[in-house]
Amino acid sequence: MKQKDQPNHSNILDPNPGPLSFIVGDWDDIDSFYAAVPTNGNKLAIIHHAKVVKVCRNTQSARNFIDKEIKRKNAKKIKKSK
Repeated sequence: MKQKDQPNHSNILDPNPGPLSFIVGDWDDIDSFYAAVPTNGNKLAIIHHAKVVKVCRNTQSARNFIDKEIKRKNAKKIKKSK
């Protein structure tokens, strides 16, 4: 199959995802990087390590979940270092 013959679904990709999406953490540090992207309506999918970790109903619940995950991972790192 030539590259011209491959299906192209560019209509489903939106370079401007809108006001609901956001990122948390450092782009260069994969362990601290989270992204929240819109899915079905007003829901947000939380992405970490290229996997959907959770789907939240709104921005506030997504931010709360990410904050808890970061605190949990930091606590694990501190516990391991002792």
